Amino acid sequence: MADLEELKRKRDQLTAKIQQAESRQKATAKKAEDRIKVLVGAAVLHQQTQSNERRTALLTLLDGFLTRPAERLAVLGEDGKGSETFKRLVSAQPEPHLNEHRV
Repeated sequence: MADLEELKRKRDQLTAKIQQAESRQKATAKKAEDRIKVLVGAAVLHQQTQSNERRTALLTLLDGFLTRPAERLAVLGEDGKGSETFKRLVSAQPEPHLNEHRV
């Protein structure tokens, strides 16, 4: 019976190692997804704030997209025309990177 107990113990250890490896893999994938979302968001923000018309279109898009009150307030502000943080971000858009690729 000692052999059976030893096998079960090893199985449990392997199961724990597998779960840890899967958790690490999921965390790495989530970090990659989050990074892509941030980069895409930055690109859209940069492109959509180059003119007043585009800025208005972006606010309209966000007005339809954001549903949580705290998120709406953080992005759109109380008047729906952009929070102070949003306005600061769109007024301080950096120049594109020299090595960026245009499509």
